[in-house]
Amino acid sequence: MSRPLILIIDDESKIRRLVAANLELEGFDVVSAGDGQQGLEIFQRAAEKPDLILLDLMMPEMDGMTFLRKLRAFSNTPVIILSAKDERPTVIEGFRIGADDFIAKPFYLQELLERIRAVLRRYTRSTVPYTHADSQTLKSGKIHLQPSKRQCFVGETAVKLTDTEFRLLQELVRHEGEVLTHERLLRRVWGGEYTGEVQYLRVTFARIRRKLEAAGLDGGIISSYSSVGYILCSSEAD
Repeated sequence: MSRPLILIIDDESKIRRLVAANLELEGFDVVSAGDGQQGLEIFQRAAEKPDLILLDLMMPEMDGMTFLRKLRAFSNTPVIILSAKDERPTVIEGFRIGADDFIAKPFYLQELLERIRAVLRRYTRSTVPYTHADSQTLKSGKIHLQPSKRQCFVGETAVKLTDTEFRLLQELVRHEGEVLTHERLLRRVWGGEYTGEVQYLRVTFARIRRKLEAAGLDGGIISSYSSVGYILCSSEAD
């Protein structure tokens, strides 16, 4: 089995070297960039695309947020934001754009390693071959999901979702009309170690609602239920 490839984008060379050395000891291959522009060039030119990106926010030439916006225009590669604690409002914006996780600086290397493994596990589960049952189209009114192709449609309009967004919406469509608790959704999509991260749900569902609305559907069909969880009400029928 090939070693996962991690792209580190950070303007602090000491952090790049420290993180790279520890990742390599833990069985990862590493490539590094000193800013977003260099990171984007490395990603686009690489014959073997990175399996995951560690992304700093405050960098010269191209900052982390700009890099993430450009990346999400053509790739769903998982991204973990590395942020200073006073950058939390920016981190939330990063989730809105499509970041998969974040870890605050300074961080424990072991925690970083476990978060990398957790994100890779989620991403790997989402790309394994599907069973016949999973290949079937899932429907809720005008929402049509094709799990085998990771495609979402509202009527005839394609809706581009990140892997995390797709998996969350898929859970609601599979259980239309049921209240799915925060814990259940976090466990199913992010993993058991994220069951307290309710903010992840709020931000990701906000992105999903905006995309559904842009496709002509009422984003309000996804409702937060009494601080317990989320429910998908039946959308307008075809």
